[in-house]
Amino acid sequence: MNLFIDSHAHLNDPAFDADRDVLLTTQLPAAGIVHSVEIGCAPDEWQPALQLCDKYPQLVHAVLGVHPEYAPKLSAQALTQLAALLPDARNVAVGEIGLDYTCLDTSAKELQQNTFSQMLQLANQVQKPLVLHIRRVGEDYCAYEDTFHLLKHEWKPSTRTPYPAVLHCFCARYEEAKRALDMGMLLGINGCFSYKKNEYIREAVKKAGADKIILETDCPYLSPQGKRGQRNDPSNIPLIGTFVADYLGLPVQELAEITTRNAKALYALP
Repeated sequence: MNLFIDSHAHLNDPAFDADRDVLLTTQLPAAGIVHSVEIGCAPDEWQPALQLCDKYPQLVHAVLGVHPEYAPKLSAQALTQLAALLPDARNVAVGEIGLDYTCLDTSAKELQQNTFSQMLQLANQVQKPLVLHIRRVGEDYCAYEDTFHLLKHEWKPSTRTPYPAVLHCFCARYEEAKRALDMGMLLGINGCFSYKKNEYIREAVKKAGADKIILETDCPYLSPQGKRGQRNDPSNIPLIGTFVADYLGLPVQELAEITTRNAKALYALP
């Protein structure tokens, strides 16, 4: 059996309330999923993410931070709480953090940028890798420009792991991929890779190479082609891996070995 890691999941989402335990105890092991990284990206998600780690210590680690959409939720008290939680051994990175200008109905650009700067300051202190959320608006890539600018001027990349960050849910051109790769990052590849209209993503990944990617679901969202409209979960990672391996002309086993190794290295997983 090929062994995979889901490097980015939201298993505490209410979509999993009915069968979360069955999924984690039965379905994921049966699918060859050896680890799932739970993202706590708002203050009310941090403790549940750590509690999931406690319940499944061999299977789950957490990543804590503030998603740009939730920038308005970051009070001074919450920032202090996050600073205390980030050094926890159960937490393996700071994220998902970044800029998403599609969320401006709930958060202004300046607030997002200020929150991102605060997250970078915490990451500099704790020296853990970043999980970056950057989302373009149509053909407007200014969120990438602003993110890379802030990273250049405010981030001290961690040297504690071979990779200082991952560009989660990579859905951009090779130009953006190359800027991330030049900074030592990995690309997080999920169901978006499999969508018929996304040839530009596939071509960017081909140019980057399999050794620069990790696999993720971002579940319960973004189910791969063939399962769109259904709830996504980490057991779909082998299907995502098959799409990627076929496009890159690699055996699925080789892609599984590469991406699992990369995810372990990024997050310093056992």
